[in-house]
Amino acid sequence: MVSLNQLVAVCLLYVVGLFAVAFAAERAAARGRGDWLLRSPLVYTLSLSIYCTAWTFYGAVGYAARSGLEFVTIYLGPSLVMIGWWWILRRLVRIGRSHRVTSVADLISSRYGKSNLLAILVTIMAVIGVTPYIALQLQSVTLSLSIFASAEPQAPSGGGQINSAQAAFWVAVGLALFTVLFGTRNFIAIAVEAVVKLLALLAVGAFVVWGVAGGVEQTLAQIDRSAIGQWQVEGGRWTALTLLAAAAFICLPRMFQVLVVENGDERHLQTASWAFPLYLMLMSLFVVPIAVVGLDLLPEGSNPDLFVLSLPLSQGQNSLAMFAFLGGFSSATSMVIVATLALSTMVSNHIVMPIWLTYGQNTVQQSGDVRHVVILSRRLSILLIISLGYCYYRLSGGGGALAAIGTISFGGVAQFLPVLLGGIFWRGATRTGAICGLTV
Repeated sequence: MVSLNQLVAVCLLYVVGLFAVAFAAERAAARGRGDWLLRSPLVYTLSLSIYCTAWTFYGAVGYAARSGLEFVTIYLGPSLVMIGWWWILRRLVRIGRSHRVTSVADLISSRYGKSNLLAILVTIMAVIGVTPYIALQLQSVTLSLSIFASAEPQAPSGGGQINSAQAAFWVAVGLALFTVLFGTRNFIAIAVEAVVKLLALLAVGAFVVWGVAGGVEQTLAQIDRSAIGQWQVEGGRWTALTLLAAAAFICLPRMFQVLVVENGDERHLQTASWAFPLYLMLMSLFVVPIAVVGLDLLPEGSNPDLFVLSLPLSQGQNSLAMFAFLGGFSSATSMVIVATLALSTMVSNHIVMPIWLTYGQNTVQQSGDVRHVVILSRRLSILLIISLGYCYYRLSGGGGALAAIGTISFGGVAQFLPVLLGGIFWRGATRTGAICGLTV
């Protein structure tokens, strides 16, 4: 049986491995030998996988178990954007390059007369909107740890429990430290994490279909007998959720960071327009089989958000369960890293630095160098943002389905889409109108 100490040790080794990959890639690029890999469309496409957080790794199965095929909307929205809207993304990349934007707030501000007031408003809304998403990552890691704790042989009858609040606190501390140390523009490690979480989910799915259900035909028959297999589509709800996922895919600070800011060649969008939907399809391939088999096999009342872990554990597949845990851990860490780096850049550039330049002019005039202030403000912003996520987790009680928490964040950042598209395509759009729209 896998112990919590073993899980922590494996996670630390995994993090060290990611640092080693990032360091090796940076050294190779500095010597001019690995720059082609850093700028390849493959790494760019895999970097987009930060869309697949703990929500899609754990929560999609729970979503399917609770709401049937409605979970498809969280994959359908981004796929439609990449396939049908890639020309809009190309325009965003071109505008971002010409204006040298560093964030979604920076781009919106630049399209409305470089209004810092508008940038501040977008930054505050982004921090508020992403806070529940960070809490979701904390909740997913804490819940996955509780599954292993309850499965330990020394646990008392009825399952052992960890202190969720304490576990979430130390997970938040670890993620904050990891993000501060990882503060690099090297996305090779993010691409590695994309492969890890995809292979982990595929491994669990393959085990469930061929190792538990008995094959594809038996699995399909089991799906047909279940409530999940009933094709019920509420047109209005599906449309709304699909549009929400599509809007969030463009407007989430971490997605904008990868899609636009980190795009080194707009031709990469052509590859990503088919490769990323393929990645999403593979991520969703075994969601329904895992949900159906989990509902049939596991005790009533089991948390469906954790079927990816609890199913292998129930069959004595401890190594597979640990691999699945690493996949979920990768999903959470990659999201927190890129999201907090993007948000900290926005907070530093549009809130902290304007205040510093206004009230710290003497210091600036004496030294002429504000780099240390920028670095310090970004690191403190990272700690603040992750702290807000932890506070949200505590105030919400750490309850609720993962998909519900993710939808809250999607709804928050989707407010940027009208202002963003208006600034690009509508010449009559004004700063006052944008501020009023966001405020309402």
